[in-house]
Amino acid sequence: MGTLLRLKEYLSREQSEGSKYECLACHATFERQPQVCPDCGGYDIRSTEWLDSGGRPPEKRA
Repeated sequence: MGTLLRLKEYLSREQSEGSKYECLACHATFERQPQVCPDCGGYDIRSTEWLDSGGRPPEKRA
């Protein structure tokens, strides 16, 4: 049951955060991560959580 509670908490937190992804080329923000930026056509779209922590995925932080 702990897994379901963690999933529920994660999903509710995501809904309240607002823009979670940012295109590094044009700095457009999105709630969901698109494959290609609809504004500039860029492919480098990162989670704002990663950008706030140095731009690296959580498993590569040291």
